[in-house]
Amino acid sequence: MPALVVSEDGLDWPRYLAQFHAARPGIIEAVLSRSFGGDHSPYRWLARAVSDAGTVLDLACGSGPMSRELAAPGRTVIGIDVSPDELRLAAERGPGPWVRGDALKLPFADGSFDAVTSSMGLLVIRPLSQVLAEITRVLKPGGVLAAIAPALRPLSPREMRVPARINARLRGSPRFPGSVELAGFTRSLEAAGLRRVEDARERYHYEITGREDAELLLSALYLPNTKPSRVESAIDFLVHRVSKRGPFPITIPMRRVVAIK
Repeated sequence: MPALVVSEDGLDWPRYLAQFHAARPGIIEAVLSRSFGGDHSPYRWLARAVSDAGTVLDLACGSGPMSRELAAPGRTVIGIDVSPDELRLAAERGPGPWVRGDALKLPFADGSFDAVTSSMGLLVIRPLSQVLAEITRVLKPGGVLAAIAPALRPLSPREMRVPARINARLRGSPRFPGSVELAGFTRSLEAAGLRRVEDARERYHYEITGREDAELLLSALYLPNTKPSRVESAIDFLVHRVSKRGPFPITIPMRRVVAIK
């Protein structure tokens, strides 16, 4: 288990995340794989940043969507995660190899990889400085780190209406161990020996057509200490909106950061 810290409000993030992913393996993939910006999902957007890499480490790989997205003749992709339940599902869906391990103490030699990818991982694994130090260590000189994570922008005022109403019913908002906008991230990269070469943003759209879509979306959010009745209220709001106005998209802003060792 990575040495994640207990938050200032007393939340035991390691325990919460372990329980979340044991109960809902593959849930993050289920939502992001159905979220599109033009012709691509966030996973394809991330994969495009390391298209020339021959050896790739997919950090916090979850159920393995990035490893499958990156699969190509002549390329080796290793997925690593702390959750045995996510890795079990990943093994059912793709050949791997899959490794259960700690992102703060990666079980690989120095300079092993051309690239490291991470979807969501940099928001979840703490402390960030130690994660980046390990990433730098296992990258070859000139190697690439490419990571995506949910962001707060770009969202237009119109696109913010539905999320704001969801949050009102939840009486809060989805949370992560780290800052959603990765405050001070450029300085953190530089301190680890990485040079940022891209910081881009995209909008992705998840379609709500009925209760099943609403339940899936809400189930994929980190909502520690949120009462089930509040989650159900948010689902009911989305279902009611579909019944009144028909299917509609929820915009998910994403950020992609690329850095070179």
